[in-house]
Amino acid sequence: MEGWLNRSPVHVLRFPVRTSAPINTNKMIRDFEPADAESLRMLLSGIPEASQWPAHDLLRASQRNFLLRVAEEEGILRGLIVFRIIADEAEILNLAVDSRRRRQGVASKLIADVIAASKAGGVRRIFLEVRDSNVAARNLYARMGFTEMGRRRQYYREPAEDALVLAREIE
Repeated sequence: MEGWLNRSPVHVLRFPVRTSAPINTNKMIRDFEPADAESLRMLLSGIPEASQWPAHDLLRASQRNFLLRVAEEEGILRGLIVFRIIADEAEILNLAVDSRRRRQGVASKLIADVIAASKAGGVRRIFLEVRDSNVAARNLYARMGFTEMGRRRQYYREPAEDALVLAREIE
């Protein structure tokens, strides 16, 4: 992944990402801070289906053309979403939620935050890839308005598996 992070997109749209209001008094979606890197690495290590980004890659991504948002509950990081905006398209690169907080709306709130930030940035379409076997994630993305646009054969490793390419239009 290190080489991948070093690539710079040609046309990158930068804009201030809004900070969401608290979900409730104990939960919020906020911008990633460098102090979050190690906690997020530990969170990711407990989620085998998530892309495993080392702390230094999270830091590097936050300093480049990537936007990282975290879900925090009572001072504990419960989720992460990483995305980037290039021209009028956005791509979600990683979404992970603490397995003890699944089915509580954390992922939906993170995705909704990306949709709102993308809309504010003039994005017309958001893309992502998901493992074909990850039925729970596929169902979540369908509820959030994503539809299948294609398939990338043997995209994932350990285990080798196809990726479904999903997209959502922004109104």
